[in-house]
Amino acid sequence: MSTSTTQEQDEQLRTVNLSIGGMTCASCVARVEKKLGKLNGVSASVNLATESARVTAPSTVSVDDLLAAVARAGYSGALLGTGSQDESAKETSQRPSADSAAAASAPTKETPTPASTGPEASATTSLSATSASPATPAAPSGTTASSESSRPALGASHVDRAADLRLRLIYSLILSVPIMAISMVPALQMPGWQWTVALMALPVATWGAWPFHKAAFRALRHGAFTMDTLVSLGVVAATGWSLWALVLGGAGHIGMRMSMELLPRSQGHAAHMYFESAAWVTTFLLAGRYAEARAKYRSGDALRALLELGAKEVTRVVLSSPSGSRDAVDVLDADGSPRAEATRTEERISIEELAAGDLFLVRPGEKVATDGVVVEGRSAVDASLLTGESVPTEVEAGQAVTGATVNTSGILLVRATAVGEGTTLARIGQMVTAAQAGKAPVQRLADKISGVFVPIVLVLSAATLAGWLLTGNSPQAAFTAAVAVLVIACPCALGLATPTALLVGSGRAAQLGVVIKGPEVLESTRTLDTMVMDKTGTVTQGRMSLDIEACREVCGPAAGSSEESHGAAGPAPLGDEALRLAGAVESASEHPVAAAITKAARERLDALPTVTGFSNHEGRGVSGTVEGQRVAVGRPGWLADEMGVEVPEALSAAVEEAQDSGATAVVVAVSAADTTDATDTVEAGTDAGARPLRATAVLVVRDTVRSSSRAAVAALRELGIRPVLLTGDNARAAEHVAAQVGIDAAEVRAEVLPTDKRDVVAALQAEGAVVGMVGDGVNDAAALAQA
Repeated sequence: MSTSTTQEQDEQLRTVNLSIGGMTCASCVARVEKKLGKLNGVSASVNLATESARVTAPSTVSVDDLLAAVARAGYSGALLGTGSQDESAKETSQRPSADSAAAASAPTKETPTPASTGPEASATTSLSATSASPATPAAPSGTTASSESSRPALGASHVDRAADLRLRLIYSLILSVPIMAISMVPALQMPGWQWTVALMALPVATWGAWPFHKAAFRALRHGAFTMDTLVSLGVVAATGWSLWALVLGGAGHIGMRMSMELLPRSQGHAAHMYFESAAWVTTFLLAGRYAEARAKYRSGDALRALLELGAKEVTRVVLSSPSGSRDAVDVLDADGSPRAEATRTEERISIEELAAGDLFLVRPGEKVATDGVVVEGRSAVDASLLTGESVPTEVEAGQAVTGATVNTSGILLVRATAVGEGTTLARIGQMVTAAQAGKAPVQRLADKISGVFVPIVLVLSAATLAGWLLTGNSPQAAFTAAVAVLVIACPCALGLATPTALLVGSGRAAQLGVVIKGPEVLESTRTLDTMVMDKTGTVTQGRMSLDIEACREVCGPAAGSSEESHGAAGPAPLGDEALRLAGAVESASEHPVAAAITKAARERLDALPTVTGFSNHEGRGVSGTVEGQRVAVGRPGWLADEMGVEVPEALSAAVEEAQDSGATAVVVAVSAADTTDATDTVEAGTDAGARPLRATAVLVVRDTVRSSSRAAVAALRELGIRPVLLTGDNARAAEHVAAQVGIDAAEVRAEVLPTDKRDVVAALQAEGAVVGMVGDGVNDAAALAQA
């Protein structure tokens, strides 16, 4: 009973993400939230920057009800997705059709029997759904592809709007400059100048200001007043008055002059014209809206970069038995792995066609297409972009891999366990969207003020008109003052000053490498007391490099000496010979650790000898022959267990010391050089491939700290800001880096996955801290959005 009760409670409320089109100011935000909030049990948080709404609604309120409420507010809406599952799919499943019922009742060959349970059954179900017709995508993946293709590209609306506003801004600016010059400088007012100004101003006040007029009319149809209402009324009033003055007010006669005045007054017998005001109000506000559109697009850069990490294509593997059957029971073993006699057919498909349960191949250098479990193969997977772990993770059959990570060495056969919105990458994107949908208290206050700002300005304008008339002033002076109230109010701080200041500030900050998420961030930085810093790529360089000072070499007896005396001389700093041999053999490998060793060797020694007989022992090390000597570089355990190399105590201590500091340590083992004469060789019965290997050196590879990190942490402390180190790397590596830059060990948060980094920031905020975040914007995207 408790289980069913819990399920009922979970079904009562769900989160729905909607895209909202047509919003232009904070008044629009307040109106949409108000309309959605009128629905029973519904609460909404609308974000103007992302043009989205995160709605919490009971299951009794459908998506259609939510979209209808948005439409009643005067805006367009569309379903984006949900926090847990695809809402559209859920609603479709709640309205079963006769066809689906018939399909469900019709028995199929692939339908598993009730006795089919366990991993084999699940594998059977997933594979049979896709293997019946390999050239045709499975239903689930087809649905995903269809839904994905129907959705607009992320930020596409901002790009289109910015392009339209830019075009209007350019033409308006070209016309507004001469309008202002002629209207303000009497020397430029040639006979008939006012008619020329009118002809130039009309396109600006109509076509240039059309986005404001259109939005104001749409809001008026629904009984709402927005910032566009003020803009449209101000421009229309200024233009309308000017046309009246030009045609009927005496301002159109040839020879009329008009000078710039600080106070409104009549120009003798002619009424004053405000074409320049209408033109420049339009131009300034177009510039502000264009800046907003660009800023909105840039605000999604981190999320776009995150979503673009995923693979675009994948090599799907279709299995068939010798008899031609593709049923799972004929091609899979009990543990879900392919049978040896099964024929494998590879096909290159788009990622949207991949379905859960499909097998796909990942070759060295390729991205893992989606979350899955390794079925065959062994390799090292670079997950640094998602986890921050600087050293690739070794994976083998039975272990999970994450989509968008990079396979560095071996070939992997993977079974997809999640596709589309169910992947780790998609969940991180959902968390970023959720965090961006939140609002700072000051933003909520601004939204409330904006809800009443426009009506108050309209009332003040009407009161101004009435006041001037009641005090005995002429209708021209009264109307001029009323128009001035509208013109002054419409480019208010919420409409122009804020985005303009943000554009200048964010542009300069971008030059300095700082990304500003929004105006509320600038407001909250004055109370900032905690700074969370990502380790990999932020505090550190973000790439592996050889730590020469930590490397050690045994300068003991030659290879022919006894094991007891080997290494008796103790460890010494790394010499050129060991680095030369290790660099030569590692140059044939693409592993990040190998690349770091090779780079250091070439920088120190220039040219490296050629390696022959190279072997890549996946996840363990490499070996080859260099100038007649066998050389092996790899993990100490692999050298001891499989290569028969005894690692001296002095080198073992160096390995432990390196691992304690969070670095990666590999041992270099070298055989004796081929310097024996023919007699000795015959008597020994050995050759280059049989001579025993002896451990000669330990190479330490780590992600080095940036030269400016320690000074940056010290500067934060001087400002009274508490530094916190956040990383997906292991605790030893994190604490070692923290000690180098001056961060207390108690302020280290290690082994934190991307999905949990946001929770760490939220936990600090729950403690009352005002948290800032420094990261690379990809694996830290959710935490950056939360901070």
